[in-house]
Amino acid sequence: MKYAHPEIGTVFDFDNGKINALVIENPDFFCKLLTDFYSQLCGADGEGIVSLSDTPVDMAKYVELLDVFVPFELNRKSLLTKITAALEKNATEPEHYEETMRFLRDAEVYFDKIAFDFPCDIVFPKLSSIGALLKSAAPELRDDSSDLCEKLLDYFELVREFDRDKLFVLVNFRSYVSDDKFELFAQSVLSHGYRVFLIESSERKRASTENRLLIDKDLCEIG
Repeated sequence: MKYAHPEIGTVFDFDNGKINALVIENPDFFCKLLTDFYSQLCGADGEGIVSLSDTPVDMAKYVELLDVFVPFELNRKSLLTKITAALEKNATEPEHYEETMRFLRDAEVYFDKIAFDFPCDIVFPKLSSIGALLKSAAPELRDDSSDLCEKLLDYFELVREFDRDKLFVLVNFRSYVSDDKFELFAQSVLSHGYRVFLIESSERKRASTENRLLIDKDLCEIG
């Protein structure tokens, strides 16, 4: 996967065994670049291009932009929707189908029983399918880790498992972790094959596995 922008002379390759970082010291261009990402993630046209096997892809499907790290929310609606769909699919697989149907029948009998004493006709439309029941149950991920890097790595893996491999754009992430922690984080990212793009507004210590481009206040590119 690669990222290119018409105003940046470098093409970022996220499958080159390095973690890519773009430091933009010019505030106007920093804002412009992030606005372009946000717009495309909302379905609008933009200037930046993300490609897979040199074919442009829809950013809304293949890119996630993360810019809030305190707190970092593991239980995001888009991910939970995918997890609920996966649970529903699993519930209707041959090895679970009979048990699922039995559960729905038993639930219907139980709810009819507790509604019988009331002088009205109470129905339970969400008992019609296991999918409706799962949505009502509102499944969530256990989120008890206090380590930001660990939570991010968990999130990357969950997105890979329940959605697809994506490019994760982290905005000013280095402001939230020490240099030593980031070094370990970068190594874990690469060892698991996650695609991460750091966009920073100021320079930090360069990690050993980092491929960095600096765009200074005069828009000059320094590798």
